[in-house]
Amino acid sequence: MQNRRDFLKLSSLTVAATSVAPKLTFAAPKKAPVILLRSSWNDHNIGDQGHTPGTLRLLERYVPEAEILLWHEEPRPETEKIITKNFPKVKIVRGSFYDGDKPFEGELKDAFDRANLYIVNSGMVYNYGLFGYDWPSAMSRLTPFYYCLERGVPFGLYGQSFDKFAHPSMPVFRDVFSRAAFIYTRDDESRKFLVENKFKPQVLEFGPDGCFGIDVRDEERGRAYLKKVGLEDQKFLAVVIRTNTKHIYDKGSGSVLNPAKPTPEQQEQDRQRLGKVRELITTWVRETGMKVLLAPEVSKEVAQAKTGVYDQLPADIQSKVVCRDTFWNADEAMSVYARAHSMFGIEPHSLIMGLALGVPVVHARALSHGKKGWMFRDIGVPEWLFDIDQASAKDLTAEVMKIHQNYPLAKEKARKAMAFVTDRQKAGMQVVRRNVNLTS
Repeated sequence: MQNRRDFLKLSSLTVAATSVAPKLTFAAPKKAPVILLRSSWNDHNIGDQGHTPGTLRLLERYVPEAEILLWHEEPRPETEKIITKNFPKVKIVRGSFYDGDKPFEGELKDAFDRANLYIVNSGMVYNYGLFGYDWPSAMSRLTPFYYCLERGVPFGLYGQSFDKFAHPSMPVFRDVFSRAAFIYTRDDESRKFLVENKFKPQVLEFGPDGCFGIDVRDEERGRAYLKKVGLEDQKFLAVVIRTNTKHIYDKGSGSVLNPAKPTPEQQEQDRQRLGKVRELITTWVRETGMKVLLAPEVSKEVAQAKTGVYDQLPADIQSKVVCRDTFWNADEAMSVYARAHSMFGIEPHSLIMGLALGVPVVHARALSHGKKGWMFRDIGVPEWLFDIDQASAKDLTAEVMKIHQNYPLAKEKARKAMAFVTDRQKAGMQVVRRNVNLTS
């Protein structure tokens, strides 16, 4: 039996041991890095919608440790439906960076103050003189970068196109963007343009448009639509047009590419372009027996596809053509495009979605839309890229028919192009990781 003396001796030894033992400490868990992404330029364009879930998916996949904040400067209810459904962890912050004499405060300021990295998503918003000379607007777009510089927060641009910095904007853009942590251009012509003009960010490389990362779908709506209009899996060509017409939501005078009153030259340009589209559709239907879907990338093109293409087709061809009569969101479009045999378009982002789904595509771009038109050449399918104003209807049709005639080869081309895209996405996301102090 333990006596009192033994107990006291043991107790004193225990106290002594406790007093000299090293104090155990536990490192506080590292805070998740915060990335603020500016994106979602327009709800009326599924390409502008598509940039956002595409880049969010890449961040989720390659930087899973990060907390992602998504900045919508303007209300984007349709895009937000997609984000809320597919990215429940992403917090959407709203508001303008400045508003007259009002102080910078609220959730947007909190987001900037918490951010460890600020990223502007894909687009072509940083140009001056390409589509106009609105100096206050051009300069206001740079102010968030200066705010980051003042606070020591790195920033980058992901999948941007740069076409023109007219006088006197060049030195201003050069000053800001040469202090970027990274700039990824979605076409190599933009990268060359920045190099030639001595822009020197820490990283300046080709990096695909964020929309290439998209994988969201609305299967319920997509399948229901296909059933309703009688389109079968892999048995239709999806066709996407683009016209020199005003956006349906624009109550003003329009813009250079979306004029309220198209010039006679622009009207003739549309007639020529849509004439080529009609010829392609006619040949496709007669030689393959397959159907065609006129699919809108931009809301204004729903009406234009009806009057400019469908209504002017021969009656026997019309019976094989579905002209979608309502606009849609990017996730429903993805579910429909996934079941297309192949795609042809004047707009690029529906075709990007198609390639992301493994669907062969032909892009007949308009040079007036800028350097982004080189994207398909730069990911390895130059034979699928045309100038809509220079190529003949015969040439455009021939390339689409080549896809049909050797479909396995076309599918393999699409696969290889996306493999290259994936490699560039991985490389870009590793740079993102380094900029929020995460190891590779």
